[in-house]
Amino acid sequence: MKKSLIYILFCTAMLCTGCSLDRFPLNGPSSGTFPASEEEAQAGVLSAYKSIANMQRQYSPYTRFFDNITDAACFRENHSAATTYKQLCQSIATSENSVVEDLYGRIYRGAGRVHMVLDNLENIRQTLDDDEVFWQFKAELLCIRAFLYDWACQYYGDIPFIDHSLTLEDYAYPRMPREEVIERILSDLDDELLDHLPIAWGREDWRVSRIGRAAAYTLKARICLNWGRFEEAARCSKIAMELSKGVFELTPLDISYCGKGHADGEPSCEALFGFTGEQSSKEWMWAVEYNLLTAANTHGSIYAFTSRVHNGAAYQGPTQALMDTFQCTDGLSIAESPKYDYKHPWANRDPRLDLYTLRPNTRYMGIEYTTDKSRTKVIDYNQIDEKTNQRGVLITNHDVSGNKAEYGPNAPSGPGGYLWRKFSSSEYYGQIVGGSYQDVLDCCLIRYAELLLIDAEANIEMEGGDLKRAADDLNRIRARVNMPKVDDSSRESLRKALRYERKVELCAEGFRWFDLRRWGNEVAVKALNGPVYAPGFENNISNAIPQIDDNWIVKYDQTKTWDSGEFNLRKLTSYELKYVEGKDELWPFPYTEMLTNPEIGFGNNNPGY
Repeated sequence: MKKSLIYILFCTAMLCTGCSLDRFPLNGPSSGTFPASEEEAQAGVLSAYKSIANMQRQYSPYTRFFDNITDAACFRENHSAATTYKQLCQSIATSENSVVEDLYGRIYRGAGRVHMVLDNLENIRQTLDDDEVFWQFKAELLCIRAFLYDWACQYYGDIPFIDHSLTLEDYAYPRMPREEVIERILSDLDDELLDHLPIAWGREDWRVSRIGRAAAYTLKARICLNWGRFEEAARCSKIAMELSKGVFELTPLDISYCGKGHADGEPSCEALFGFTGEQSSKEWMWAVEYNLLTAANTHGSIYAFTSRVHNGAAYQGPTQALMDTFQCTDGLSIAESPKYDYKHPWANRDPRLDLYTLRPNTRYMGIEYTTDKSRTKVIDYNQIDEKTNQRGVLITNHDVSGNKAEYGPNAPSGPGGYLWRKFSSSEYYGQIVGGSYQDVLDCCLIRYAELLLIDAEANIEMEGGDLKRAADDLNRIRARVNMPKVDDSSRESLRKALRYERKVELCAEGFRWFDLRRWGNEVAVKALNGPVYAPGFENNISNAIPQIDDNWIVKYDQTKTWDSGEFNLRKLTSYELKYVEGKDELWPFPYTEMLTNPEIGFGNNNPGY
């Protein structure tokens, strides 16, 4: 698709990016003639997909930022561009917060691209050789709109429901109760419509850039789950899993080097999250694509996520609380397991710790990774030593010394010692150019593991749900990394297991904010209040005994340590999570929309703002 779309996107570039209605809610120009043919309609549909690729800020797609406003991940310290995000997890954001304004605008711009095609799609129906094409276009467009409006309702609550292109005279709409919005988008995605879609589009032409029937039912199940419609979520996830047989499945992961040191080898999840995954993983069900051949169609995640040794920004990474969440290989938490040794904290752990996150004493893109400030040199295993003819050459450790070392992962302006291994690729070794936004790794929106987790949670939470089915779903995910089976004897034990799996399996993919609020204020208040901890600058092996509850929320009592010594974790100075019940279930409503939309106006903000 990356090359085949270029001509089509170029032909519609002026229509899709040169809108004169550059205001909120921005829904694109109204056109009496577009689309006038099947080719134009397809171009418009692809442009609607492209609007999701445009949903990024600073360096990365929004989905890769959202965990940073929860207990699972954080930005680096004292970075001005991250301030607006930090306000969102400190209960101090206002309606003029630039993230609040920006995401709202992008959602409605994306909806506008949908409506540009949808408004006149019926007009070309008689010209189509195959009526199925009409229904497929319509299903794709309504799936994209449902994806966008679900986000809008999650973050902003009641929103204007726009279902057509706007004009200069037709732009003012009141906020519709979000329950009604969700009812509308779910009714749009009725089975009869979705069944017109192919199970999956041909991989040679489209890979997973167009949403097929299995992914569409998964999207519908996700939206139902988000809003507590568990029975319907279970029904849709079951259909999606049936459709997926022989088409989508979990990608095998190599855990050979998990828990080992940098000299042994490099853990890798490239088969799932790297270019290998993008090209061939059967776990990817729907993704947005990026390439260098069309304008403004790249992102900068590899720069944001990568250490300074690789010329990255070390901009964001997991918190200590997330690192301490990963179970030991016996399925117990590190606070309970006899397998845990705080002096060797990375041994005997859930392999996903090493596959998904980057911790000290490991290898990353072929280079030793450490946060030890005394290590001014690290080993680059990509190079051959000319004297010994052995693989491994000492290079400068820019994470701890040299230019801008203060921004290293475990430095005063760093994110807290740990980085992400997800979304990286060995292909970027030696090629990262700071701030140039040259990452073209596609962004997976729906993968089969999430479908299993949706199916499991829906069955756990619905009255009369199939608990054995839920346990089987969870155990399929755990089995691929050799983790022990979960107990399927009670709803409570399965709920605990499900919440662990969602936290670790989906980390850095943007689900945590939604999950905590769906699970209720009792969970959110505990998870999203208090300090964010990181390893100490000098002693970067934690001696803190974590307190881990049944929701896998990790807290610390600063008097409890493994060695009975002084608590050695440090607080990130720019973070103090705060969640106010009755307010922080939502973001503030955007200032610009209240200013320009007379049907809303000021005084109609979300509670607490």
